[in-house]
Amino acid sequence: MSQRKPKAEQDGFTEQTRQGAQVVHGCDPPGDWDDDAEMIRTRFDIPAFDPEAFYPREGAALSGVYPDFLVHIESASDGPSTVNSPGASLTMVEAPKGSGKSTAADQFATYQMEHNDERVVRNGRQKSSDWRRMADWTTLWLPSGVDVDGRWMEAVDRDDPDPDELCRDVRYYSDVLELVERLQNHPKGTYNVVFPDPYFRKCEDALSTADTTVEHPTFVPKNEPNPTPASHWWFGFLAARTFDGLRVDSDGDRNWMTAHIDEFGMLAPESAPGGESGHWTHQCIKIMADIAKEMRSAGLSLVGYGHHEEDVHNHWLKEFDFWVELSNHDRGNRTTKAEAPKPFRDLEQDQDLLSKRPKGFGLCYTGSRFSEFQFSDLGYPHDTPEFQLRLGIPSSVDVSTSDDGGMIVEDLQVATDDDDQPTILNEYRAAGGAVHELRVLAPGDGIIDISGDEPEVLEQLSSPYADGTFPENPITTTQNHYDIMFNPDSSTEIVAARIPRRTGPGATTEVMADD
Repeated sequence: MSQRKPKAEQDGFTEQTRQGAQVVHGCDPPGDWDDDAEMIRTRFDIPAFDPEAFYPREGAALSGVYPDFLVHIESASDGPSTVNSPGASLTMVEAPKGSGKSTAADQFATYQMEHNDERVVRNGRQKSSDWRRMADWTTLWLPSGVDVDGRWMEAVDRDDPDPDELCRDVRYYSDVLELVERLQNHPKGTYNVVFPDPYFRKCEDALSTADTTVEHPTFVPKNEPNPTPASHWWFGFLAARTFDGLRVDSDGDRNWMTAHIDEFGMLAPESAPGGESGHWTHQCIKIMADIAKEMRSAGLSLVGYGHHEEDVHNHWLKEFDFWVELSNHDRGNRTTKAEAPKPFRDLEQDQDLLSKRPKGFGLCYTGSRFSEFQFSDLGYPHDTPEFQLRLGIPSSVDVSTSDDGGMIVEDLQVATDDDDQPTILNEYRAAGGAVHELRVLAPGDGIIDISGDEPEVLEQLSSPYADGTFPENPITTTQNHYDIMFNPDSSTEIVAARIPRRTGPGATTEVMADD
């Protein structure tokens, strides 16, 4: 049996934050609640980040390069004096084994959540749970229509890991474009772990938007012969967020997002093959290089992590703004032009600063400056053993890779009282079924259209009860259904209506998705 406490009994680090109230309860928190990032720093004893501490001074290997990498602002005049390159950026982190790569990634993410109020995305990998130290603040995004099989990698007396018990919230997305839309409606300052969709739904559409001269790639789902590697989904995500994501949020602030992608060399290898036989890997990399400027303009930053920069294709790497090296108390930093990645070969750095440094030190470069920095050894919570989440494709079910799924409105359910009368929403039909809606009962107001492939709010929803509210985003998508959520009070969330989906996991025979 699992030893994890129910969410309602946890110590407050997850729900009793500004983002926790919005994610779990769909409501605004009390004004004195802290942000997720502050609670993360408290839990792991991460020091506050002070950009001004990196002001250049004689005898110290300091400059504003490190704050430049972490802090995203619209204009240099809006931020610290050490931030001279505002806006989004592309960064390569070279982390030899034993250098604390995942620890650095989570500390970078925490600082970005806190200083930029941005949504952080980290790539979920089936063979790794490095993100588990952040699970109490994580929203886990999984593709719909895929079986998820959890297994512990340590000997523990627990049931198999269940995504709903591993992290603060689990949500399901139907395609990459829908995911981008829902992420930008997700609370700011949040930590999000995304597992790729092995069906690559809408990835080709996303990449086709790019203005490039290469032949546009195609993606083969995992339930077909010679499938595309699942990691290629991230090409679709980066393109979708670049061209379909909002650049300014509804509150008028910049929509910042940083994607932290581990094992970056697997996504963009230097030996990338091209064409259909090579799964169009080279073409995807060329498209990413071509849209690097658009990514920055869209407020999308990318941080790629790998053991050796030589593993990453130079065609994309030449577009990167920052380069980070982490110490493992063994390998020294690069000291000659020939050793450095091409964008950074004009940097005057002829001293080995890292080989004698312990884990927890790093160097951050641009093409002309560098700065030393430190990061904390965060460790992992003792009650969170290492685990794997494996995605399996039911072979007996043809999960749609287009818009042919939709809803099973015949099986619509609405919340009712003891007399079987609707209590929040009522079904409404007209024009021979051409009009099919859910309408809020009086004295509330609002309409949800259910005549298409998925529910859509046509008129803003207001509660029929004085103490109740609808969440800002009342429609929740799971593997098997769409839920219309309602808050009868500030601490409770219920399902006001449920519509089954035509997509969803089916029989038991599976095809395992790769990493």
